[in-house]
Amino acid sequence: MCFPDTPTLRTPALLATLFVFAVLSLGTLHGLKLQPAGVDFAGMWGGAKAAVSNVGRLYDFHYVSELQNWPLGPGRLRPYAYPPSALLFLVPFSMVPWNVGYLIWTALTGAFFAWAGFRVGAPKWFVLIPWVASAAFCGQVTFLVGGLVMAALTLTEAPILAGVLFGMAAAVKPQLLMLLPLALIAEARWKTIVATGVTGLAIGAIAGLVWGLAPWFEWLNALPRFEHLVVSDTRGLVYNAITPYSALTYWNGEGSVALLLAPGAAYWVWRTFHRGSDIADRLIALFGGAFLISPYAMSYELALFAPATAIYLARTRDSRWPGYVLAAIAQAFVIHPAFFNLALTLTLPLQKALSALPIFGRHPEVDAEPSLISRG
Repeated sequence: MCFPDTPTLRTPALLATLFVFAVLSLGTLHGLKLQPAGVDFAGMWGGAKAAVSNVGRLYDFHYVSELQNWPLGPGRLRPYAYPPSALLFLVPFSMVPWNVGYLIWTALTGAFFAWAGFRVGAPKWFVLIPWVASAAFCGQVTFLVGGLVMAALTLTEAPILAGVLFGMAAAVKPQLLMLLPLALIAEARWKTIVATGVTGLAIGAIAGLVWGLAPWFEWLNALPRFEHLVVSDTRGLVYNAITPYSALTYWNGEGSVALLLAPGAAYWVWRTFHRGSDIADRLIALFGGAFLISPYAMSYELALFAPATAIYLARTRDSRWPGYVLAAIAQAFVIHPAFFNLALTLTLPLQKALSALPIFGRHPEVDAEPSLISRG
């Protein structure tokens, strides 16, 4: 979608972009031809069910798949691969059939994610960004973790509560928060660091008291099996993974080469948080940095960037706005391998950083009077 770079056309262009987003979001329903909604939640539901009935088989991939009465047929694995600490959030939803639990889970965590997105300043239409619909369709933990992190980032005047929320998010999906300690150190949020650690340890200890220590060791042993299942055995899944590791594996390269990005990712997070960058840049750096050095993450995780992407799109009086909207539109389409979707998202702060260089001159960001559609 190309349009002249004139301020009077930017509001219609944004409306056209939102229409494209809405159509693509509705297109998520085409996935029903391949699988029922909530299949990822089914794995979490099965794990929670196993924790209640037979915790010794919590990381038995076949057993957990059988508990689900897996709708795609026998032999198709849908394991539980989260740490035991995540069970504290999931077990209540295992008390009902998995499809009912999926609807309740998605409604509650989706509402929380939307609220947190509004809290960080994203316009209300950010939920139209197609990856939000994708995360809802899968029934993943994306909304819960994203909501907790966004809420915590805004609680600068309540450092203990912020740490509690960060700790809860890390207890569910720790790999998404692997660079959080560096970010908090860069901001000198010492109380938040302590509260995060104490919360994570407390949740882990409670899980240990309820289910014992054995599941923790079994989880660590299960991670290589899960990675092998996704990255090595299921090429179609790697096709939809967003990390450089997965892309290199897909291209028959050596995925571990992606670990060379770790110093750059760490520096990016440190610089972004140390400089006190805006919330959109901090969200993109925190999650984007983690994805750059993670072995595996699927495309639905791009929903984590939806609030930040919308914040960029709302800057219709920024001279760089045409670049933002083109990147956002391209990112909204399914691209294979899906690493390119992540790369397009990361161009948003990159465009701003490059345009700030003296060679490009000054680029004012946002007018004092944002448009009504930009405010959402």
